Amino acid sequence: MNTLLEKIEKDMHIFWNIQDKLDPLHVENYQEVFRIDFAHHSTVLEGNTLSLIQTKLLLSDNIPIKGKELREIYEIVNHEKAFSYVIRR
Repeated sequence: MNTLLEKIEKDMHIFWNIQDKLDPLHVENYQEVFRIDFAHHSTVLEGNTLSLIQTKLLLSDNIPIKGKELREIYEIVNHEKAFSYVIRR
């Protein structure tokens, strides 16, 4: 797990150093991908069974996921809310 966290931290520092030089659309796309990946991988550690694609459909496209426990859906949604709160701070 440390290597994944180290990679995320390294990628964040790289992004912060170059984001002012990037096209705003690229920055927005990078943030979207990071947001979805972070929610997916963080909740998988807790036993969530939603796939990365299902996480994207839920968070970005607001498409409900059938056949999954409501707890898993809320876990992803609440992770996103918490992450958004931390980013705003």
